[in-house]
Amino acid sequence: MKNRYLRLLALILAAMIFATSCSLLEFFGIGSTTTQSSSSSSTSSTSDGTNGGDPVIKNDATPTIFLAGDSTVKTYEDAQYIGGWGQFLPLFLDESITVVNAAQGGRSSRSFINEGRLFNIDDPDYKYSFSQNDGNSIEDTIKEGDFLFIQFGHNDDASKISNYSTIFDRMVPLGEPDENGIYPTTPAEKVPTSTLPEEYTDKATDSEKSKALSEIAKYGSEYYAYNSGGTYKWYLKQYIDFARSVGAIPVLVTPVARVKFSSNVIIGGAGLHGANFAYVEAVRQLAKEENCLLIDLFAESKTILETATPAYANYLMALKPNDLTGEWPAGYDAAYGNTDAGYTGIEATHYNKYGAFIQAAKVAELILHTEDEAADGERFNFTDHVLTEPREYVDPSNLIGKTTVAAIEGLFETVKVTNPDRSYPSATEIVEPIDALASLGEVSAENYLELQVKCEEIRAKYDALNVDDRPAVTNLSVLEKYEADIDAQIEANRPKPTKVVIFSASDLLLDTYDATVEEQGFTIVGTSDKKMEKKKVAVTFSHGGETYTTTHGLSVGGKATFGKNRYVSFTVEGACRVTVAVQSSNAAEARVLSLANSSNTVIGSYEAGTSVTVSTLDIDSAGTYSVGSAGSGMYIYYIIIEYFD
Repeated sequence: MKNRYLRLLALILAAMIFATSCSLLEFFGIGSTTTQSSSSSSTSSTSDGTNGGDPVIKNDATPTIFLAGDSTVKTYEDAQYIGGWGQFLPLFLDESITVVNAAQGGRSSRSFINEGRLFNIDDPDYKYSFSQNDGNSIEDTIKEGDFLFIQFGHNDDASKISNYSTIFDRMVPLGEPDENGIYPTTPAEKVPTSTLPEEYTDKATDSEKSKALSEIAKYGSEYYAYNSGGTYKWYLKQYIDFARSVGAIPVLVTPVARVKFSSNVIIGGAGLHGANFAYVEAVRQLAKEENCLLIDLFAESKTILETATPAYANYLMALKPNDLTGEWPAGYDAAYGNTDAGYTGIEATHYNKYGAFIQAAKVAELILHTEDEAADGERFNFTDHVLTEPREYVDPSNLIGKTTVAAIEGLFETVKVTNPDRSYPSATEIVEPIDALASLGEVSAENYLELQVKCEEIRAKYDALNVDDRPAVTNLSVLEKYEADIDAQIEANRPKPTKVVIFSASDLLLDTYDATVEEQGFTIVGTSDKKMEKKKVAVTFSHGGETYTTTHGLSVGGKATFGKNRYVSFTVEGACRVTVAVQSSNAAEARVLSLANSSNTVIGSYEAGTSVTVSTLDIDSAGTYSVGSAGSGMYIYYIIIEYFD
């Protein structure tokens, strides 16, 4: 690790030299010392929390805000429905403040340090790399006067210890509280990266142990292991001590609440920040003990969820799988509850774009309202740069009732979350055109294309209607029947394929696929630790007037990593239809099979129901495509590629 005190001295000397040079420039009438470009934030902050664009000239008094945290803080792609509050925080700050979002999913207060994300690992064996903050540790870019916001807890939570698989790289024990309920700040000692915690090795398979050792070897010759003595408060204290050692100001942030209700109240427990929210309370205790600024985001987010009530709190959360993409909020509205769109459920941990935007607004308001300044004088010195109206606005999903949105945003005293005012279509704009459909008669081979256009127009208006107004569309069932009849006509009038290419799991030659294998004109990609297997599962289904029977399925084993493992790829000659027969390996849970293009980007999804499910996607152009699970195990029975003239 670098000597941070020598680094600070170097910064001071550099500042003295800079000040002297500026004085000489002023003497000769060249330039001014009133503003300068910050070396740690030479690019402007974009709306998604990343750095890019033209340099921002910052006043010496304006800090850079660094965010150290997990997936509830990180920045996501614009097209993803999932969001982190860190990516929206810049919308509540003027352009003189730069936000560097170094948060990443799956990280705990321990693994963030082990990976070199906080400060540098001075070890010749260190090989870890990451993309946040341009691959730099926070130490590389933070400077005196900056702020370090610290939010962990979701992945530290060891109260649900049955999830042993995260012990080796994530979880952090709380330790036993004393008679006053104060959790200990017990230091950790690094251990060789050739060792794994017993809590992990007692349950892990040989393959899992090998993979874990390969991962932690990237940290260098030693690391902080789960059982190396360190408690949650001690790891968080490392962030506080580090920030202060470089002249920056630490800010502890309690983790955002998760959605688990009992009688309309958010509850704690195993995997829910611990009994009585112990991991949250430990953060509050440490803030008092260290005279550190605290943003109690947990308390505020808990109130937001409870104000939404169980009826609407889910609509603040991300969809499962959280890699579903589309336009916000229309795409979210269309995907919610729609298994054809790949939907399998609601996240309990991650917020959607609007939910994350609301949390960022609350962080901004808490910055403005914080009165408990630390005893040593640390404070938010940039409140003049906090905006009471956001620079941009993330509109909520129409699935959230207007009255509920008003209640949630009514929790804000200073920050105006609604910007601009919303407008929704009226129910009569949908009711009247549905009634008009009847004048066009029943769906037939002669009029189904004309009716399809009209139905799509009405459906788009309905999707834009707020959920509070949807019950007023009393004739919705009429639209739904027209849509079903149109789909039936489309299928009946579809021409017979001129060419069909079939992949059948029953015809597979091997029982185990732990390498890349070519069969039936398809490529099956498995690896030694991410293998796929041929298993005996007999099903029968119909497609295109044909009956298909299979005696086996290809068990994919788990989530596909396109370009690496657990998927089946194929090359198509041009526009075609790709039909799959697939089934979840869990009799109680529907799952999703993803379709990816040659760039390994997911472009579509198939439902994998609890019984054999047959569904179709159209491909527009020639190329190589792949199918693989979006998250969990399933059986692929058939892949049918049909070409039409």
